[in-house]
Amino acid sequence: MDYLIKALARNGRVRVYITRTTKVTNDAILTHDLWPSAASILGKTLTVALLMGAMLKGEEALTIKIDGNGPIGVVVADSNAKGEARGYVRNPHVHFSKHNNLDEVTTLGYNGYIDVIKDLKLKDFYSSTIPLQTGDLAKDFTYYFAHSEQTPTLTSLGSVIKEDNTCSLCGGIIIQLMPDAREEDIEFLEFKTPILSSFSGLLAENEDLENILKLIFGDDYEILDKMNVRYHCACSKDKFARGIASIGKAEIRNIIETDGQAEVICHYCKNQYIYSKEELEQIEKESKL
Repeated sequence: MDYLIKALARNGRVRVYITRTTKVTNDAILTHDLWPSAASILGKTLTVALLMGAMLKGEEALTIKIDGNGPIGVVVADSNAKGEARGYVRNPHVHFSKHNNLDEVTTLGYNGYIDVIKDLKLKDFYSSTIPLQTGDLAKDFTYYFAHSEQTPTLTSLGSVIKEDNTCSLCGGIIIQLMPDAREEDIEFLEFKTPILSSFSGLLAENEDLENILKLIFGDDYEILDKMNVRYHCACSKDKFARGIASIGKAEIRNIIETDGQAEVICHYCKNQYIYSKEELEQIEKESKL
């Protein structure tokens, strides 16, 4: 079962988000027909999105967009505070390996950027962009938190994609120092860094995320919340109709006269929506543009 834990450690001076996302990744593989290294990249991006989504509240949501100018192209993941995530990659049929390991750096590239857009239900979206540093997502998101959110952070991600192109393990952890953290907390996390260097190994050896927390923090942690996570797309025909309406009456009329209907395919879940001539005429009539 995929789930996520929010916790505090070190007498509340350290906050922790940890998740297992194996089924989330397998659902993404099935939805997009991902090849192995592309599957690992999207699985890890969805994992980070879910961990960051757990930092939100209510109806808040976020989007992560990564473009390393590598063969996979743009990678996109959406998440919310409810443990739901969805995503896609521009080129799903990409696979590179090196020394019998997935070569994610070659797949993603490292000459590009990470863009995080947060919908905090305010007047404007919050957007932050950083250059990719390495093409290693764990290292690059550690850099993101330090430079975009000014939060000292340790990020570890892991995935195992089997030869039959299914995911046997995927998950991640984000550990952040609170404003009242002490020098001893920094030293403690530095000491624990080797344990977190292979998060897939931790997942393989520990079925329960609680065991990983205990391995890192002993008994000095408190679980604040635990929730299931899933791959979920909330698209609908009505939502896409509103999108069609936003292109304006003139363009809708052009579609009606040229094609007689419209077909829309969701990037995130591959659902297909067909709009008949009559439906397009109704959308045209209701469009305010």
